[in-house]
Amino acid sequence: MTENHGVEKLLVSGSAGNAITELVVPALLLRTPNAPWSQLVHIYVPQGPTVAFSGRDLRSPGITEATSLARAAGFEPVVRSPGGRMVAYDGGAVVIDHLDSTTDIRHAGSATFAANAESHVRVLRELGGVDARIGEVEGEYCPGEYSINVGGDTKVVGSAQRVTSTGSLFSTVVQVVVPDRVRAVIIDVSKALGYDLRESSIAGLADYSPALTAADVAAAFVADYRRRLDLTDGSLPAWAVAHASTATGGSPFHVDDWTRAHPVVEKL
Repeated sequence: MTENHGVEKLLVSGSAGNAITELVVPALLLRTPNAPWSQLVHIYVPQGPTVAFSGRDLRSPGITEATSLARAAGFEPVVRSPGGRMVAYDGGAVVIDHLDSTTDIRHAGSATFAANAESHVRVLRELGGVDARIGEVEGEYCPGEYSINVGGDTKVVGSAQRVTSTGSLFSTVVQVVVPDRVRAVIIDVSKALGYDLRESSIAGLADYSPALTAADVAAAFVADYRRRLDLTDGSLPAWAVAHASTATGGSPFHVDDWTRAHPVVEKL
């Protein structure tokens, strides 16, 4: 991956690396002062099974058990930068990280969630065979007013946001194919954390349109973001990927703690 200079709006596709690297990169970019982009959208199919915890999850007395369950199931437990609650995914999902260096705390809130949900629903409906709707369904994991569901019954998309003095990060997970191991870890980890969960609310887009793959869905979102936001195809900054790939730590790995303790002194 090569660094881009002088490009204000970037669209990047493809994984940056393992589960930790994938979540550290946007946290590093969010902390970049005077970023050379106004917007950077990274859309990828994850490389490995991940349980992405939030800061809220850490306050649960069951976090130690939840972390152990995730790792025992073969998932990398990581505490992500955005908020929300726990989400689990693997290569059957699509992740969208939307960085905007022009926003600040005044732009946080429901308006951003609503606008993104409306755009995401439109993309999913255009894929065909999916009755995508905006709204929380009863008993969903990581509940949110602007979750995307199918037929008012199952959750297939969730988003979370982080806003700092240097911009915002809006992160979305689209569940396309949900294998048994993902379903099981969502159930087990939610129970350990003490969260209510209706197991039948867990689903992927392929449960309704079996021909869909994560690659198909990623391509649809790449095309939509490119057109809608007038983005230029590019790559992630090489220094960010190189620095993020050195990240190691305890379990669960704390993205924000690591980025604060390991600032980028020089852009590689």
